[in-house]
Amino acid sequence: MKKIKNIIKLGLIAITVCSFSSCTDLDETVYSSVMSDNYYRTKQDIINAVFRPFEGIYSTVSQANWSEECCADQLITPSRGTWWVDGGVWAKFHRHQYDDLVEARWNQEWNSIYLTIAQANVILDDLNRLSPDHFGITGEEWDGFKGQLRCIRAYQYLRLLNAYRYVVLCTSSDQAINKLPENQKQVEPKVLFNFIEKELTDCLSILPIKNGQSGNGIQQGQCTKAFAAGLLVRLYLNAEKWIGEAKWSTCEEMCARITKGDFGHYAVAQNWYEAFDWNNDTSNEVIFAFPSSYGMNHWHMLQNHRTVYGRSMPYGSANYLDIEGDGERNPQFALSPSYDNQNPPQLFTYELGMVTQKFLKYPGDVRYKQYKNTSNKSREGMFFLEGRIPNARMNGGYAYDPFNQYVIYLRDQVGRFEGKAPEGIISNPNYAESKYENGDFNSGLYCVKYPFYSFSGGYFAEPDYTIMRLPEIIYSQAECLIRLNRADEAGKLLNSVRKRNYENFNVDIAYKPEGNVELDLKEMLDEWGREFLNETRRRTDLIRFGRFQEEWWDKPRDKDDHYELFPIPQKVLEQNKYLKQNPGYPDIIR
Repeated sequence: MKKIKNIIKLGLIAITVCSFSSCTDLDETVYSSVMSDNYYRTKQDIINAVFRPFEGIYSTVSQANWSEECCADQLITPSRGTWWVDGGVWAKFHRHQYDDLVEARWNQEWNSIYLTIAQANVILDDLNRLSPDHFGITGEEWDGFKGQLRCIRAYQYLRLLNAYRYVVLCTSSDQAINKLPENQKQVEPKVLFNFIEKELTDCLSILPIKNGQSGNGIQQGQCTKAFAAGLLVRLYLNAEKWIGEAKWSTCEEMCARITKGDFGHYAVAQNWYEAFDWNNDTSNEVIFAFPSSYGMNHWHMLQNHRTVYGRSMPYGSANYLDIEGDGERNPQFALSPSYDNQNPPQLFTYELGMVTQKFLKYPGDVRYKQYKNTSNKSREGMFFLEGRIPNARMNGGYAYDPFNQYVIYLRDQVGRFEGKAPEGIISNPNYAESKYENGDFNSGLYCVKYPFYSFSGGYFAEPDYTIMRLPEIIYSQAECLIRLNRADEAGKLLNSVRKRNYENFNVDIAYKPEGNVELDLKEMLDEWGREFLNETRRRTDLIRFGRFQEEWWDKPRDKDDHYELFPIPQKVLEQNKYLKQNPGYPDIIR
């Protein structure tokens, strides 16, 4: 089992904070159920408090994933008979029809982010009035604790800037300050951008540097200098879209500092899966990850609504993977299909989505194999590909649908195939059209980014949830270089990562000048999609490349670009008379 990361033993600091209290509903009184002076007694109390907002962020990873993947081109949540219909909300997400201001799925991103910002503000204000000497903490450590909170708060504000653009900037828990009219109004994107930039730049001085050359170890789950620098990379990479000012050179320079080791030793792993494996706290590729363990918190691998990867596998896979002790899988996130429902099927012609075809473009991709566990702590392959799912508990048996009506046969298509899936024949002609509403348990292939080792083998749900890894920095630098007309340098950078993904990394796979493949922005976006499939970032990449409005499977071209931002929730608008709705969405009557 992996070592326990003592610094992230998150105590339950008892602070009751409404998600709108500090930032949107400023007429509401906020109470602390435990007075701060009574709570902070030891150094461990300080540590517990500092990392409490981290736990809040980790527990909402599913909401971030909905916002980034459900409205993009690579992952889908089709109906499976009566399953996953949910009033058509997932189809609306996919088709960019999120005008409903009370729908929880696209409202929860706002709510959960502000909750953790409010938590960070409360604890920062407490630290500002407490004395480190009282707890036997050095001034450097104390500043580092503040840096943790400032960095993770900046991370949350970066998400708000990305999703909503016009938001309230709240940095205090003092309600007298927050109730001032000027502090209840939205700030311009440039103001928020500058705030995030300054916070993260300050953090480069006060946060700890990564120790050693064997992964994050006990620092897993802490903000480090490299994480702050990586968040600056995200800020600069998207600056042209977010504030109308391109910062490609600034972004490229920050990337270079990270890859040179200015903020600690990081290195690309020899294989693609190390950053997601059970012992990824030892991986030098991981810059920041939330600690996870089955006996503690493992939000990303749960078997409920808070998960991302626990619902990224087909129904019937539990016995195949020997994880039936955690229940059967509830298949939500499948790959967008590449084929229509003709017999024989024909390839769609969309430029976006088409996930399997993007991987098949370059032969010998070691990721593009059927997922299987090769031991209780090793795996191969990143996909559930076409075909039946073996039942490990039954010799020669296969997985059935939940109602035991047909053997599941996965297809790179969406349709009501049911028991005729092996032949590729639609069983009910009323559900022949390839669209969200017509799926079944055969519909769609799956990406298994994190391993699901045997439930009883000791390594089940052990991987930490990786938020940032070194290839993101390398890919960001490469994109900047392309935009700065230095594509040859960009090609070499990408090849330094890509070479691990192919059995024979030859000149027909490598980008110029080391190979024959032309690297342009279109190919860059495709490569982002291959390397970071199902890593909660696709919406942002599509928007930055100006392609979010285009058509893809079961989604026509958008009429305009207002869906690049999400609507501000109705309840939030009702609670703060100063807020204005984002352009293109219905506003409330005031």
